[in-house]
Amino acid sequence: MQNESWKETLQNLAVDELRHVRSFVDELIQKLEKEVKAEIKAEVKEEIDPIIIYPPETSAETRERRTEKRFDLKTNGMCSILDKGLNDFSNEEIPITIKDVSQHGIRFIINRPVLPSNHLIIKFSLSPAGASGNLYRKSQKKIYVEVRRVLKRSAQYGGEYYDIGALSIDEATVRELQEEASGLEIIKKRCKTKEDLKILILYIKETQCRAIENILLKQGYIVYAANQKHNAISMLRKNRCDLLVTEIESAKMNEYELVKDVKAEFADLGIILEIDSIDTWVDLLPFRLDGYLLKGFNERELTVVVEVVLRKVLYKNMFRQYIESGKRLNQNLLVVSSRDIVREQFYENSNQKGLKTFFVMNTEYAINVLNMTKIDFMLLDTAITGEEGLDFVTKVKRDFPRLSITVLSENIQERSSYLMGGVDNFIVKPTEGMQKLKQFWEAVITQRDFCL
Repeated sequence: MQNESWKETLQNLAVDELRHVRSFVDELIQKLEKEVKAEIKAEVKEEIDPIIIYPPETSAETRERRTEKRFDLKTNGMCSILDKGLNDFSNEEIPITIKDVSQHGIRFIINRPVLPSNHLIIKFSLSPAGASGNLYRKSQKKIYVEVRRVLKRSAQYGGEYYDIGALSIDEATVRELQEEASGLEIIKKRCKTKEDLKILILYIKETQCRAIENILLKQGYIVYAANQKHNAISMLRKNRCDLLVTEIESAKMNEYELVKDVKAEFADLGIILEIDSIDTWVDLLPFRLDGYLLKGFNERELTVVVEVVLRKVLYKNMFRQYIESGKRLNQNLLVVSSRDIVREQFYENSNQKGLKTFFVMNTEYAINVLNMTKIDFMLLDTAITGEEGLDFVTKVKRDFPRLSITVLSENIQERSSYLMGGVDNFIVKPTEGMQKLKQFWEAVITQRDFCL
């Protein structure tokens, strides 16, 4: 029999006290019911929709793809991987079975796993009948492809194989990829050795200027210092600098005249601005600055941000023609977050840019998507990863080096660690809410020289 001593306690209360108890109990019941419903809703949602793809494919699109003219080859071929420096590893050719070819690319079967985003060389031969059609003019074929889809299958008599869907890329794109791989090695070496990397510091207060100068000199950079705009411009004209580090007080004079003039005259120069809050940084996104430091930054943050920004600036200047002429087609976004408001706000901007968006609620599902589909952008909400978030992005960046990763966090103290881990953008939720967050994301997916 249950202990109901609480009834005796209530019987001893006055009417006003009982009314207060009733009000408290009603509120408690409502709160508990709301929490239970939320838990049930979350469990059902995760069970039914572990991966949400938006916009969903329509039946018309499915019929169009299925009725599209295909060339069923059912022929054997070989493939080799272009990645790992983008050299042709002809001694590592892997047997494949080509199933069909269409205007969307090629589909083949392979016994060894490959990753979405891998670039491959595929070689195969056609019979005279196959070569005489409109598909190919020559019987011997060598084509370059980018893997976009990987499906793991179970073989009928045991074992596993992989069903691969890939898009063709032309030889000009392959040359760009090879040049990029070589260029990235040069950039990595320059940033490690600080070879001829020049930085100009512009601060009004000499004590702040000298403190930053000493830190960067200790790192091995060539450093110049100025406390007025005209001195800084004169130094930039005499010395081909790679980076300008300045403060909001110097930059905002005369409606950001300094930033406008520097951008106009020194297009290759990167700019890092010391600001007072994240909201200020979001307001400055139209100026396309390269990075920021929050007031009160320490030596570690300064050195990390400077190195990360220099890598991006050097990349932007080395591959400007590719960036400006690059076509953003068939690109995919992966959002790893359990917050509906994040999904809604980020989907709106991504959809406007033509990105196909995948939503998942945890890192396990994220890995599944990354191993199955070529993802170009990933947004990770650290609210669901906690301390494991850094390990996750480090692993992902290692396996998918061309993936642009943006971290959304409410803790600015995590920024340096994530930047060192290889993330491309670190977004701190602005105090003014999601509207400014949307502006930040707009800049991330619009610019190839991404903001920090």
